[in-house]
Amino acid sequence: MAEADIKISELRRLTNSLFDCLEGQGVNGIRVRQSHYWKIYFTDAFQPGAPALVMGDVHDDLNDVRAEVEKAPNDEPISWHAFMHLSGLINLVACAAENGDLVRQVGSENHS
Repeated sequence: MAEADIKISELRRLTNSLFDCLEGQGVNGIRVRQSHYWKIYFTDAFQPGAPALVMGDVHDDLNDVRAEVEKAPNDEPISWHAFMHLSGLINLVACAAENGDLVRQVGSENHS
């Protein structure tokens, strides 16, 4: 691997650690106040010109990631499409953490 390459194993470890930290803090969900959001396509994100905005939806993102993961064990490669939708869900987590929309479970009740 070239020095600038990023290892998948490191990304997995870091991502798992972040979610482990959230769960360790009692977070077990995200309150979705607005499911639609603005995004740019990943191909535009790495180009010097101004990107075009498109609308995304976190529920669509979740359903598409689920579908991609379900077909992956059947020797189907995970496509860019799954990661594009996963990025929308990761942005939702970041926004929820910033805005106080992380849901914490205390006993049998959910609290934010």
